[in-house]
Amino acid sequence: MDTTGDHPAGSRGTGAEVVLCIDADCPGCGWPERTLTLPRGVFGCPKCTHTSTDRGV
Repeated sequence: MDTTGDHPAGSRGTGAEVVLCIDADCPGCGWPERTLTLPRGVFGCPKCTHTSTDRGV
């Protein structure tokens, strides 16, 4: 299994990262879910390029 594909928010992932789906609206575009990349702790959006280290920002 290839786990080095592009993260939905545009950054490159590695095999050591896990991307979770979070039920929270994206502050950038309003999409009703966000992603959380661990262990970096970066929230992203599958529909736009918005990223942050805070769930609500």
